[in-house]
Amino acid sequence: MKQLPTFVAVCLVIALSVVCLGGSAFGQTKTDRLTVYAGAIFFNDPELDSVVLVEFPFTLARDQFEFYRPDSLDARFYARIFAQVTLFGVDGLPVDSTNTYFSAVVGSPEEAATEGIKLFNSLSLLIKPGIYSARVTVIDAVGKAKGDFFYERIIVEPALKDRLAIGGKCLAYDISRAPDSPESEKNRLVKNGLIVLCNPLGIFSTGDTTAHLYAELYNLDYREDTPSKYQLAFKIFEESGGLYSDLGFKTVAKAGRTAVIAESFDITGWPAGVYRLRLTARDLLSGQSDSQQVAVTVMSPETRTADFADVKIKDDPYDTLTLDVQLRLVRYVLTPVEKEALAALNPRGKHNFLKQYWREHDSDPGTPINETRLEALKRYEFANDNFSTDRDERDGWRTDRGRIYMTYGPWEQRDDVESPRVGNPFEVWFYHSIREGAVFVFEDRQGFDDYTLVHSNVEGERYNSDWEDRLRQDIYEME
Repeated sequence: MKQLPTFVAVCLVIALSVVCLGGSAFGQTKTDRLTVYAGAIFFNDPELDSVVLVEFPFTLARDQFEFYRPDSLDARFYARIFAQVTLFGVDGLPVDSTNTYFSAVVGSPEEAATEGIKLFNSLSLLIKPGIYSARVTVIDAVGKAKGDFFYERIIVEPALKDRLAIGGKCLAYDISRAPDSPESEKNRLVKNGLIVLCNPLGIFSTGDTTAHLYAELYNLDYREDTPSKYQLAFKIFEESGGLYSDLGFKTVAKAGRTAVIAESFDITGWPAGVYRLRLTARDLLSGQSDSQQVAVTVMSPETRTADFADVKIKDDPYDTLTLDVQLRLVRYVLTPVEKEALAALNPRGKHNFLKQYWREHDSDPGTPINETRLEALKRYEFANDNFSTDRDERDGWRTDRGRIYMTYGPWEQRDDVESPRVGNPFEVWFYHSIREGAVFVFEDRQGFDDYTLVHSNVEGERYNSDWEDRLRQDIYEME
């Protein structure tokens, strides 16, 4: 449905699309940190078969970049910008990445210093279904300022092939018809002939009058010899779940098995708050339907200016965890005193304890994301996915391997010996950067893939001199 972008880093000297929003000055940045707002759009087009096209649209404040005049014969001023998205697996290791290098162009220093102008661009990856995290990094190649946006959890669902499905949904500041030109084919903001200026966080001001929605519709029951239609319905719900406004419906004639949805909505007078826009599509021939929601946040200009950078990213996976799971994340890292104090608290007290614990252990308090807590959750999920003895119970976190993984993270080296000359299958995990080097040996004593810790050189863990000698002699021979 959507034309795939070129996944090659290119240098484009272009004037990016801009709209008014927020603030800095020509020739210098207010801070060495750039403000980056990014989103993720999932195009679950069945034509892509086993992968999903995921777009990472992002916006930047133009006045935070340094502009310069590279040629005395050219009266214009340029900012050079590098952007990259890196995708990480559940183990925290990089899976894929792509980048671009582009320019913003102005006619004068005064124009460069104009506050409230946003730059738009987007990066894309073809991703297999699964759970990931990602980071968009932007660098001012002239001023050397840097900024990034981290996605704690990205769930890529496989494309549906046998039923009606909505994909590629995003809120936008504006949607307009793209010029019919070769330049439009290279423009990362163009989707199916439309220039879509995505609003990555779905945040508007009480002074805004219009919000736009882009989406795609897949698997329509289309038959050339049987004209038919599909129906789109739109409703707005308050954060509490109550209906705020019924925006009505429209009926559209099918032109194929896929369709593009581009709608605008009047948000004049909406009070500040969080809303949900629900889009429902129904195929009037097959009777199939699909429904998707997207969050719309309306903020007052004062709040928006002061707190825009502190807006909490919706759907933090930690917020959906039960108290038992939240306690498991810290089970192996608390001190004996902390464990004793936590055990004496009631459920409300435990929640407050955990909230304070993660606040104190946030590796980067300056960001809206608690990176330490995210890492703990990723380790917990990895342990359950890879070390569970009962897949239905997902008890990998209870096992010896799960405990070590949750405590120390991904191993730096791992040796799997499935057929040793003597004894049972075993694994050796090495953490070379811990102390003088930490070693953990797990043995499958029963032969049921239930590995237990039999040796480690870490104080407080099980030590076995026979295994120490065996490792020292490097006896890994196979039968």
